[in-house]
Amino acid sequence: MDTAAPFHAWRYSPAAGDPDSLVAPPYDVIGPELQSRLYARSRNNVVRVDLGMTMPSDTDCDNRYTRAAAQLEKWKKDGVLVRDQTPTLTFVEEEFTGPDGRARRRHGFLAAVRVHEFSEGVIFPHEQTFSGPKADRFDLMEHTAMSLSPVFLLYDLPGDPITTAWQAGPGSQPPATVITGEDGNITRLWPTSDPALLVLVGRELGDARFVIADGHHRYETALRYREHRRELAASGAVADGAEAALGDPPAYEYLLAYLSNMADPGLAIYATHRLVAGVDPGRLAGLPDALAGTFAVEALAAKPGIPGVRDAIEQYLAAHPRGAFAVWAPGAGGLYGLRLVDGSAAAAAAPGHTAGYQQLDVTILQELILGPVLGIPAERTSAEGSITYFKDTTDAFERLDAGEFQAGFFMNPTGLEQVREVAFAGERMPQKATFFYPKLPTGLVFQDLSGTL
Repeated sequence: MDTAAPFHAWRYSPAAGDPDSLVAPPYDVIGPELQSRLYARSRNNVVRVDLGMTMPSDTDCDNRYTRAAAQLEKWKKDGVLVRDQTPTLTFVEEEFTGPDGRARRRHGFLAAVRVHEFSEGVIFPHEQTFSGPKADRFDLMEHTAMSLSPVFLLYDLPGDPITTAWQAGPGSQPPATVITGEDGNITRLWPTSDPALLVLVGRELGDARFVIADGHHRYETALRYREHRRELAASGAVADGAEAALGDPPAYEYLLAYLSNMADPGLAIYATHRLVAGVDPGRLAGLPDALAGTFAVEALAAKPGIPGVRDAIEQYLAAHPRGAFAVWAPGAGGLYGLRLVDGSAAAAAAPGHTAGYQQLDVTILQELILGPVLGIPAERTSAEGSITYFKDTTDAFERLDAGEFQAGFFMNPTGLEQVREVAFAGERMPQKATFFYPKLPTGLVFQDLSGTL
């Protein structure tokens, strides 16, 4: 059980309140308005520790990190949080409707996963990270000594014997907890310490490789925190003798993770579309001519109104699942499709990268269209007003139609096999290459980083 291990999880007790009122989305998708609503929802909502409010009076001794630590201790003392008596895995079933309108069920489980350097070839990232979020997450972890929100990891196990065994065992019984989110997504939980199931997980995943689907900043924070705790232990500042005496590794050698099989039929990646503003109108109008030869340019017929445009775009992208984009520029060029026909152009535009990276739609869009033709370099983010990313096509179409943006570039999602290929090759994809939905709620379980698992 060295790789994916059961642990003594902290979880909300029945005294904490309605489970629906206790959980929250991951910190990185919570804005000020949602943060306030979550605060108002329950005095025990996890947002109070995972993304506490800042105050004008904050000091080094009194801030959202110190308040998070104090709140967790109070919850433990008051019985709001209780700890499992035996090490457990928590199996999860999510019932949801994706951005494509299709209903799905995704399966996985929560475990403590040993932290590995990327160079060890066990955990593979696929996205770039930024310093700001990692500093925030480290401060929170340092003050609370808790892993509050799971990193989403994918393993590759054909036949899915783990899910099959869970369905035949604990999964055949009613779930211990059912949570319904604001979006209608339903999350069901089955904590289990069933010996046969724990042994199966350890055996099947003992030599597995994992791809980080979501939570790159949290994973890299766990790496930094592990080194920090190792340094404290080596200096004698923190006594970890109890762990060594027992022969068990310290809990900080692990992090809280949600693991799902790449073979799970409910696992899906969705597209993130690009809307542009502040582009030279002449460049935008001349885009079809500038790309002719490298791309096949096809005018798309659409019925009047947004529904007609949406149908035309969806039909075009469905017919061309790779290397194709639908462009809607209401004031410059209308509606048309772009399909790459010169494969060598993608390789030439991203030299030094693997073929898998070069063939990503996000690479093709940036390196052959947005950058060289429209003058939008990869480092120009939405903060500078050139590119805004949209997962919700309804919102994107409405804002294009209202004239808030000059053009929208609509695309197919990155394939799971592409994520696997690029990650296992040791590369990281361009920004916003993947959108794994749904994000698992924070607050289902917590992992204590003190003592042992």
